[in-house]
Amino acid sequence: MRPRTAFGITAMDRVDAARLGSSIESGGYDELWVNDTPDGDGIATLAQIAGATTTIRLGVGVVALSGQTPTVIAGRVARAAISPGRLTLGVGSGSSRSVDLVRSGVAELRALLPDHQVAIAAVGPRMARLAGEVADAVVANWALPERLADLRELVAAGAADAGRPAPRLVAYVRTAVGPGATDRLRAEMDRYARVGAHYARAFADQGDRLIGVAVEPADPVAVREALAPYRSVVDTVVVRGLPRDGTADAWLEVAAAAASAGETSQFTPGNQ
Repeated sequence: MRPRTAFGITAMDRVDAARLGSSIESGGYDELWVNDTPDGDGIATLAQIAGATTTIRLGVGVVALSGQTPTVIAGRVARAAISPGRLTLGVGSGSSRSVDLVRSGVAELRALLPDHQVAIAAVGPRMARLAGEVADAVVANWALPERLADLRELVAAGAADAGRPAPRLVAYVRTAVGPGATDRLRAEMDRYARVGAHYARAFADQGDRLIGVAVEPADPVAVREALAPYRSVVDTVVVRGLPRDGTADAWLEVAAAAASAGETSQFTPGNQ
């Protein structure tokens, strides 16, 4: 079974979100994921996308449990009115780094949102094993293919301990194309290293190598080849765009360059 290919965006204006969602669905992507941050409501953005699309699956990566209770999160999802079974709700420990917080949060969310899947964000081994035990999916971030392979083993071990099948492994792969692509990817890594010590440690553990895809110019063949090592070790690759600016056209430029990575139909001028 081929890996699924998703596209990842930030929370944005509802008009741009609807346009992007429609284009990304028609461009052949299996899923569309949105970040959720204090500065941008990813679940509200997904609600706009859901209204403009019909078949593409949706994901939010991820909501921090240290900042919101499961009841509050479930209320946000309910207001989004996304069709049953269409959403994967990603959650993480946030600033607490507590495995117990995530374990109890996932249990509550399962009870509150029985029609949607719940995923756990995992950077380190404890969260990876927990995801194997209790989640529908595990969301990996800032990981090279060899680190993703190690995470997959940890997830499988957690699932085996719990006597259940291993959940799917979803990997966010930051992807920049066109002039300045390498600089944008490096700047994003530097930003994460400044705001999270666990990210800085993850980067150091991987030799401070560039993690993700940076292709200049925006050649679809080169993008496909760069994404291939990630696709070989995960179930779903989220091509998390790093566009040249915040316009819908810039996001679509990345989506078009990466569309063929999943061996699906490519974007055409008519899609954009």
